[in-house]
Amino acid sequence: AAPAMAEQRVAMLAPDCDPGVRVMQEVLVSDLRLAAFIGVHAHELGRRQSLVVHVRLGIETVADDQLTQTIDYNRVVEAAQALADERIALIETFGQRLATACLEHPAVQRVEVLVEKPGALNHAMAAARTVIERR
Repeated sequence: AAPAMAEQRVAMLAPDCDPGVRVMQEVLVSDLRLAAFIGVHAHELGRRQSLVVHVRLGIETVADDQLTQTIDYNRVVEAAQALADERIALIETFGQRLATACLEHPAVQRVEVLVEKPGALNHAMAAARTVIERR
């Protein structure tokens, strides 16, 4: 009975695809600009630093045209804004915490977070990328 249910689910998620095909969709939040309490250097402590955040969420294909079938990108923005209000030393930590928060949603199978810190370097962009996938 379990294989039939799995096939039914695939057919429901991707009716035009072969049952052996897994179709993924992506939800993107790009160029989210935040002022975050982040940094390790003396001149960064106690003041907000600019961050630009990009989030790519891999989800299974939405079966119904309903928001409940996916992750609301407003939740991603809210999670990032909440992290910006915390004291975090590294952009790597910021990215990992945001990715972990996104992965808590059952529809999300894969998360990629890119955190850019425009003011960190004079002639380049400092950035950290975090990728987490469900097994």
